[in-house]
Amino acid sequence: MKITFVTAPYDIIQNAYGVKRKVKYGYWAPFSLAVLAACCRAGGHTPEIVDSSPLGYGNREVIEHLKKSRPDVVGLQSTFAAKEQTLQLLREIKSELKIPVFLGGWFATSFQENLLKENPELDFVFVGEAEKTIVSVLDALEKGRGFDGIRGVCYRKGNLIKNNGFGEIVENLDDLPLPAWDLINFNLYRSLPLQTKKFPHAPYLSSRGCPYSQCTFCFESGKAKPKYRRHSPERVVKDIKELVEKYGIKEIAFWDDIFMVNENWVLRFCELLKQENISLVWQAYGHASFVTQKMLKAAAEAGCWNVFYGFESGNQDILDRVKKGATLEQMSRAAKWTREAGMDTRGSFVMALPGETPEKAMKTAQWAVDNDLTFVQFLPYFPEYGAAIYEELVKEGKIPETYEGRTTPQYIPDGYKDNEEVKETLKKMYRKFYFRPGYVLKHIKRIKRFSDIKQYYEALMHTAKIAFKI
Repeated sequence: MKITFVTAPYDIIQNAYGVKRKVKYGYWAPFSLAVLAACCRAGGHTPEIVDSSPLGYGNREVIEHLKKSRPDVVGLQSTFAAKEQTLQLLREIKSELKIPVFLGGWFATSFQENLLKENPELDFVFVGEAEKTIVSVLDALEKGRGFDGIRGVCYRKGNLIKNNGFGEIVENLDDLPLPAWDLINFNLYRSLPLQTKKFPHAPYLSSRGCPYSQCTFCFESGKAKPKYRRHSPERVVKDIKELVEKYGIKEIAFWDDIFMVNENWVLRFCELLKQENISLVWQAYGHASFVTQKMLKAAAEAGCWNVFYGFESGNQDILDRVKKGATLEQMSRAAKWTREAGMDTRGSFVMALPGETPEKAMKTAQWAVDNDLTFVQFLPYFPEYGAAIYEELVKEGKIPETYEGRTTPQYIPDGYKDNEEVKETLKKMYRKFYFRPGYVLKHIKRIKRFSDIKQYYEALMHTAKIAFKI
């Protein structure tokens, strides 16, 4: 069977940040779809990927593409943020094409039966990981069989909705085929300004699940959290080598929840990169309580230029409340070690968490300044389905019904008077960190090429919008 995976048109910068820019950035190649496509191909089926926004497609262009391509089944992938655009595309596809359409991804896993009840156009959804499920489903469709007994699919059977539970996970990630990179045009993708050094770039996941999995604000530690597993360093280097040699990739962004977690694994990975003479730069996520000085030094020597930490707060009481598993001392030490290794230190902070006040928020911004972070993002908390805090807020009746962007406050903790106070505090945090003379001067000195000027200009426009016009 021919299967076309589709992402709905979604302006990530406008919708998530409220920033209108002509430059199309903020998009990364769909790694998970490339893995699923490879599984379909290995199972004897023909996959295709249509990543609408980077292609410049609207709904009309997607439908015209499908009419020409003529797939036997269409698979939509969506995040919670893009759900409205995805469901609208679903309705338009089904109004013109008489083919099965399914939904996959974390959004589908979270809402399963409700999605089918509320969207009669939807034929079925995948629940959990789909690598083992999808080939069985395509085989069943091809032979005209039902989905009885196929784990990981929720579907219609007459007037009933049947749920076969979570799909079987891939215990050994090395068993997966190499992602179907040939279905992706990497030249279409540009990250947010200053988030990468070289193009073309590609994302990669060396693991699944979170090795810590305790943070109460994150769905990775909620009731549907995936089991933690990781590729071998040898397999990761094999995949990267193909990306570099066959597709000209110059930078890899590791999207593992925590890449810098096991010193022996990281050291072996860095050693293999050197042995294979793979020339590229890369970046990864770290956790303050797991990184070691030896690990960071080896990563920097092997091409890592940027470590991204979810610091979350500059207040120990908030960190303890959300079970972050790190102290302010550990966080400061991680930032110092990363800086000493010669890498950028990026920090992500969740503001307006339960227990926070405007004063504590500004203390977080000051912590970021004091620890000389290279770049930061301050994002108001949005309760994620399945996370522990989400369950608490459901009981309190404080769950926002819609997602309105990453910089739009929707949950208001008791420490704030109202939405406006959260918004004003968020602006103050951005201004405090980014619009300091010393910070600006430091980054002017980093400019070496014309392409740097362009990236800094785009970054300035992006940050200024958030800091002054939220």
